[in-house]
Amino acid sequence: MPKCLPAMLCATLALSAFAQKANTSNPDTQEKVTVDQLEQALSVSNGKSDAEMAQALSRLELTERLSDTRFTHLKGNLPGDKSQQELLILADQSIFLSPPDDEIVQEPAPDPSATRQMLVQIVNYVNTTVRQLPNLMAVRETTGFEDRPSEDRLDATGTLSLSYLPIHFVGKSSIAVTYRDRKEVVDENATKSLKQGAPIGGLATTGEFGPILSTAVADALKGKITWARWEQGTSSRVAVFRFEIPDEKSSYHVKFCCVPEGYSDSGQPELKAFDERASYHGEITFDPADGSILRITMEGEMPPKGLVSNAGIAIEYGPVEIAGKSYICPLKSVSVLRAHTAMQQGMSSRTNYQGHAKTYLNAVEFSQYRRFGSEIHILAGDNQPAH
Repeated sequence: MPKCLPAMLCATLALSAFAQKANTSNPDTQEKVTVDQLEQALSVSNGKSDAEMAQALSRLELTERLSDTRFTHLKGNLPGDKSQQELLILADQSIFLSPPDDEIVQEPAPDPSATRQMLVQIVNYVNTTVRQLPNLMAVRETTGFEDRPSEDRLDATGTLSLSYLPIHFVGKSSIAVTYRDRKEVVDENATKSLKQGAPIGGLATTGEFGPILSTAVADALKGKITWARWEQGTSSRVAVFRFEIPDEKSSYHVKFCCVPEGYSDSGQPELKAFDERASYHGEITFDPADGSILRITMEGEMPPKGLVSNAGIAIEYGPVEIAGKSYICPLKSVSVLRAHTAMQQGMSSRTNYQGHAKTYLNAVEFSQYRRFGSEIHILAGDNQPAH
C-alpha cells in the first residue's frame, strides 16, 4: 500500500466529518486543523459541491497561519465562490498565528550586535518611508464578516430567540483614501455611495500609510522587543521581532462603534462609541537587508469579560508603482474584534458583560494607487486640429 494512502484516507474522512459536524446540535464548535491537514483534506475532496465545501470549511479553525501563497493555491482548486469565501475567512482568522514549521527557517538567532543593527535599520526605514511617501490617493476596499451568537433578544413583540451563525459576509465598501502632508483623509461621500450590504462593524482602523508603523515602533522601543524567528519570505528569508507594550507606555487605542448604553424615553437604544487605550503585543516582519517592514501585527490585551474581549490588526506592505516610482505601501490588512453587543447586566461596568461575544472580521485591500493632484499630458506632433 502506498505510504500516502492512509493520509489521504484520513483527510477524506476528516473533511466528511467536518461537513457532518455542521449539522449537529452544537454548530458553533470549531474543529482545529493545521495548514498541512487542511491541504490534505482539500486535495482529495474533488467531486464535492461548492455548498458542501463551504459548509465544511466554515467548521474549521486553523492552528497555524495560512500564507498568501498557499491561500492562492488552495483557492484555485475550490469549486466556487462560496467555498472560496470561506477559505478567505479561514485565512484571515489565522493571520495572527505563527507560520507552519516548514515556513520557519531553522538558522541561529542573530547575536546582540546584529540585533541592535536590525533595530536601527527598522527605525531609519520607518522615519524615511513616512517622509518619502508622496501625496497620493488609493482605494480601500473593505469586506465585512461577522458571526451571530445564539441569544434571546427582546423586541416589540416579545422574546426573539436567535440561533448561532458562523462568520459570514455582511457588507462591502470601497472608499477613496487620500494621503496628503502625512495625513490620511477618507472621502465620506465616496463611502456612502459605494457601500454594499449591511453596515460594516468592528474595529475602526486608520493610519496604515505610516502612522501605525511609527506608533508601533516607537512604543516597541519603550516597551519590550525581542527576537522571534527567521521565516521564509516570497523570495528570501525575512526576520521577525516580537514586542510587548504595557498600558502606561501604550499609544494603542481600541475603537469600536457602537454599543448599547441604555434606552431613551421613547424606548430606542442609546449607542456609544468604545474608545480605550490598551496594552498590546505583536510582531514586526522585515527584510534584514534594509529594515523595510513587510508585515506588522498588533493585538490589544483586553479584559476577558470586558465589553471588548479581543481586538487586533495585521497589515502587509509591498512595493507599489506610483507615477513611475516604486514606494512601499499597504497592500492588505485584517482587523478582528470580539465585543458584547447586548445590554449590560447589573451595574454599569466594562467587566460586567454577560453571554457570548460577537466576532467582527474586516478584510481590507488597497489598490488603484495614484499621485494626488492633476496631471497634464502634452503630446508633440505636427498635426493641428481641423477648424
